[in-house]
Amino acid sequence: MTSEQELFWKEIKQIQDFVVNVSLSKVSKYNDVSMLLNDVTYETIYKLMELIDGLRNNNIRGEIISLPSGNNINSNIELHDYCEEYLKHSDI
Repeated sequence: MTSEQELFWKEIKQIQDFVVNVSLSKVSKYNDVSMLLNDVTYETIYKLMELIDGLRNNNIRGEIISLPSGNNINSNIELHDYCEEYLKHSDI
């Protein structure tokens, strides 16, 4: 594995650790397991979009390419900015 790949997976592990710890600290506030799962997946996806957007580590920025068209899906946008618009989450 290259050093760049190691760095990428280190960031992914940090995201997982963060989301697990935050979720565990809030678990008693949930009355509905589905809302807990929505929030866990929302936080995970949000952090992954930040990673792709280059906000978590200055040495990592991703491009999402549509294979049929060859277009860069995240050209001129920050993916994490759209999480709230498209993903379910609570206000806990």
